[in-house]
Amino acid sequence: MTDPQQTATDTVSVQDIVAAAERIRSTVRTTPLDPSPALSARIGAELRLKLESQQLTGSFKLRGATNVLASLTPEQRQTGVIAPTAGNHGLGLACAGHATGVPVSIYLPHAADPGKVATMRDFGARLTFFDDVEQARHAALAEAQRSGAVFVSAYNNLAMVAGGGTVGLEILQQWADAEIILVNIGGGGLAAGIATAVKAINPAIEVWGIQSEASPTFARWMDAGEPVPVAHSPSVAEGVSGPIEASTLTWPLVRDRVDRVLTVSEAEIKAAMRILLDVERQVAEPSGVPALAGALRYAGEIAGRRTVAVISGRNVAGSRYLSLLNDA
Repeated sequence: MTDPQQTATDTVSVQDIVAAAERIRSTVRTTPLDPSPALSARIGAELRLKLESQQLTGSFKLRGATNVLASLTPEQRQTGVIAPTAGNHGLGLACAGHATGVPVSIYLPHAADPGKVATMRDFGARLTFFDDVEQARHAALAEAQRSGAVFVSAYNNLAMVAGGGTVGLEILQQWADAEIILVNIGGGGLAAGIATAVKAINPAIEVWGIQSEASPTFARWMDAGEPVPVAHSPSVAEGVSGPIEASTLTWPLVRDRVDRVLTVSEAEIKAAMRILLDVERQVAEPSGVPALAGALRYAGEIAGRRTVAVISGRNVAGSRYLSLLNDA
């Protein structure tokens, strides 16, 4: 049985997120929400960093992946899951599959970060490579139809969004006085989940999605009020880049629950990686730092407000990391 692409008629509630938090509690780490006096002084606002980069697989994606596998029927667990990924989604599924005995097949581009590829292999996932993520997605959908494996989108999946939303629950448990939460946005799953969770508890909290100018899908859709064609350029933040299907269930969630979607440049993403290392001694991948890049770029708009920046992942090969820092 396949898990077809879900649609904008599907939705996620805070009750789904609370249930996900209970479902994944024994597997997923509660990550720190660390104050940063130096960065706070730099932007003129009290800033705390939600370090999902310290999650067990180095990325928030483990939350949704664990929730997905825990939600499978016995028959689906036997057949296994299949997913396209640029890296972290596959890592989360591979780790969760290794822990639960669910077979995991990952379709990914040849250009995927080699460190992520090696870890997926270590977890026992079956890997198949393609020229790009879109080719991998189409091939994974076709193979799911052929084999009966459950197709798991990184964002267009109710259980993935609910799992990501547990980050929002944790933030409010750790800092109930937060006023703004900045979070990267690619397919919209994490931003939609966080916004669903926090606004159900405190509607006054603002959630801002931050994405690269090179791949500004949700920024353009928010401006237009509907899905419109968007041009994409290559981005160092490949995990939050690339085409998004207009029917994704995350679009109405982002439209209705995320307050703003803003962009940052490729140079600002690389600078944020360096700043995070220099100031906080924290390693993050390019896709993990758009929220921090946004805090720096839009400092004037968040000045004086209690702000969280979600650092969503750290998985990057050492050689690439050093190259990006030297280019910052």
